[in-house]
Amino acid sequence: MDRLLLVHPPLLGPAVLAPLAARLRADGASVAVPDLRAAVQDPAAGRPSAAGWAQRWAAAVGPADVVVAFSGAGIALPLLAAAASARRVVWLDAVLPPAAGTAGWPADVRERVAPLVGEDGRVADWTTWWGPGAMAELLPDPDLRAAVLAEGHRLPADLWSTAVPVPPLTAAPRYVHLSPAYDGDAGAARDRGWPVAGDGRGAHLDVTTDPARVAALLG
Repeated sequence: MDRLLLVHPPLLGPAVLAPLAARLRADGASVAVPDLRAAVQDPAAGRPSAAGWAQRWAAAVGPADVVVAFSGAGIALPLLAAAASARRVVWLDAVLPPAAGTAGWPADVRERVAPLVGEDGRVADWTTWWGPGAMAELLPDPDLRAAVLAEGHRLPADLWSTAVPVPPLTAAPRYVHLSPAYDGDAGAARDRGWPVAGDGRGAHLDVTTDPARVAALLG
């Protein structure tokens, strides 16, 4: 039985991946979905700071055969895969880092975040970014929506200027393309010769609202 590790993005908590984890467990997989939110903050800093966040996440995960990184977690996936000694990795509608060196956040993400920084040096909770009623449209199920909203948190603004180390990838890669927002990342994966599943015509949060379809795409 494969041991799967599902990794939530920094902006959200593990609840966004709970339906997918349940679907995979129903299919017989062993699945871990750790809550890594607290490890974004640098414990040595006396102010909001995400310095070293990806390394702390890597130190917090256990061994896994397959690591699946959703959304912004993709930037740290090579580091997480090395820490978990994974055989396979899946970028799930996720940010794709360069093949080696260090990874930085895409310019459009940094531009989106810049006006959302508060006086305390933290960024507004992602669940508030899209305006009144938006989360009800994105997550129609009230219980799922409540679980995701309950894990909303404000990240240190320097997260998006913090470089992430990219060690050599030794695990077999796969990209799962759910939404148009990740067309560029899926195309880059395809250019590397990786298998890409999905047509990108769905929604980013299909991972939560349509877990059976997404589970089938993981391969």
